[in-house]
Amino acid sequence: MSAVPLQRVSYAEQPSVREYELKAVYLYNFLQFVQWPESRRTVSKDGAMVIGIVGESPFGEALADLQADVRRSGMKPVRIIQYGPYQDHMDFGECHLLFVSQTEKGNFRRIIARLKDSPVLTVADTENFISAGGMINLVQSGGKIRWTINRAASDRAGLRLSAQLLTIAVRIVEGP
Repeated sequence: MSAVPLQRVSYAEQPSVREYELKAVYLYNFLQFVQWPESRRTVSKDGAMVIGIVGESPFGEALADLQADVRRSGMKPVRIIQYGPYQDHMDFGECHLLFVSQTEKGNFRRIIARLKDSPVLTVADTENFISAGGMINLVQSGGKIRWTINRAASDRAGLRLSAQLLTIAVRIVEGP
């Protein structure tokens, strides 16, 4: 499972690949299509981009497999942090991308508020994530995994999303 260009992944083209394997690749690819503010451009102490998962992870072994593939291929390394269920004291500051699991649907607004417009890309695959202030929501559209983008939220956090990422989005929310 290696990272692939964003527009090429679909269930029809790769029927043997499961949904969360594709979503894991998307999380990694999103890291390549976002520009962080100067203060956040450096990667973590170990040189990796950091993907955090808050809540029960739906990815199974997909993220570990992705990490191994990235390591083997020599691409920019990624580290995964599994936070578990949301608690008010959690610090997501080390993350470049925070995936918010469906199990945390009731905590979306608290998690987003906890980040306080920090330069952390927030991603989920659950209804109402965008309206709660999340940045990218993964959706199924025409047999493909696509996404809705809350550009207002990413702008507040100082993140610049690439034109390619915006062009492929099924919907872009510009307002608060």
